[in-house]
Amino acid sequence: MPGVLLVTAFLVGITGWLVGHVRSDRLMAFDLEEAEALEQVAGAAVEVAALSLADLPDWTAVDSLSAPLACPATTMPVLDVDEPRERAWIQNATVTGSRWGADTPTWHPLWRCHAPGVLGRWPAPGAAPGVIVWVADDPEGDGSPGTSVNGRLLLRAVARGRGWARGTAAATVARDAAGGPVRLVAWRPGTAE
Repeated sequence: MPGVLLVTAFLVGITGWLVGHVRSDRLMAFDLEEAEALEQVAGAAVEVAALSLADLPDWTAVDSLSAPLACPATTMPVLDVDEPRERAWIQNATVTGSRWGADTPTWHPLWRCHAPGVLGRWPAPGAAPGVIVWVADDPEGDGSPGTSVNGRLLLRAVARGRGWARGTAAATVARDAAGGPVRLVAWRPGTAE
């Protein structure tokens, strides 16, 4: 009889471990899928904002640029992106890694939206991720990070999901003349800050 109790206790312990392990694997897979989806939202937001910049006649005053694009309305609740906190995080990473001195890029909000507005829909249940795109002058050697003289801009987006889930993307865009086509010069999906 004691042998049967020991075997039963062992089997119950193994079953409990397996159930916990399978549940943890499912949660980790869900988190990975959400992180990938958030990076897609951030990347799409950078693309949308870059295309909308073509409608702006003048890119000179970078700190006063605003994407001429409204974010479509949605019936879903939208997760908030803490713009000052995210911008501080991005700016700190830029300053920490900077070698440009007075020409270090300074980030300014360009466009705020949400996943359904960027992608056209958001199939996941619950609240939709929020996303913000920032703009900065590229380090062009003029010592004025708020003024673009060469028609090149840096873009960076952060999409926020549930909890600490976060997706990012960054790009450098350029155009040769006002009203000209916007060219993608560099693309950095999932940039770590």
